[in-house]
Amino acid sequence: MDDIQYTKWILRLSNQVRRIFNTYTNNKGTQTRILYFVLSNYPQKDIYQKDIEAELNIRSSSISVFLKKLEEQELIIKEKVPFDDRLKRICPTSTSMKLKKEIDKDILSLETKMIYGISQKNLNIFVEVLKKMIKNLEV
Repeated sequence: MDDIQYTKWILRLSNQVRRIFNTYTNNKGTQTRILYFVLSNYPQKDIYQKDIEAELNIRSSSISVFLKKLEEQELIIKEKVPFDDRLKRICPTSTSMKLKKEIDKDILSLETKMIYGISQKNLNIFVEVLKKMIKNLEV
């Protein structure tokens, strides 16, 4: 293997993106990512905690804490479903739906800054490589 440490570069990028995203979201980056996922799929698809865990690759216990905070802030509600007493659908509130445009703007701003000067061809290759790396690391 080359002397390039791929993990170092991926972690460095991840930390930098997280730091900037946290700045945009007043240090509520993970909560915002969860809320964005819920808002982006509502009402076309029912979202449950397990969907958020899978999409964002975050542990169940952490998701529970973030969902509780979002619920306390009245940004989501958990609705019981008729077919399973243990399962609760995650739904945005009218308050959080008003935030969607702002969240969209923040994400677009970050992505525009991040990909500046990179060709679409290179971005497509980058995404394919990332998908392969993620797949390689799945347990």
